[in-house]
Amino acid sequence: MIFAIILTYTRPIEEVQRHLDPHKAWLAAQLRQGRVICAGPLAAGGGGLILASCADEAELHAMMALDAFIRQGVASYQAHGCAPALAAAGFPAHWVPQATFIE
Repeated sequence: MIFAIILTYTRPIEEVQRHLDPHKAWLAAQLRQGRVICAGPLAAGGGGLILASCADEAELHAMMALDAFIRQGVASYQAHGCAPALAAAGFPAHWVPQATFIE
């Protein structure tokens, strides 16, 4: 299942930035493990977006519990799950095995 995860900062940005390096290290580990597909700050500020692949919500919540932003209470998150029915031909099939690929 693919999850769009919206991180929202809950503390002043100065406090958030103190935990940025551990947050980035967590993201890098999740990228290497194939759980996080991509991530970055929101264009409008105030948080970030993570696109992730997890078997289910339990796996997603376990993954997010390890994020420094969540552990330190400087951000909260909301996740929206989707089992994609369609995907672009170049999208990696292992992230959306149930999808029909469109050329």
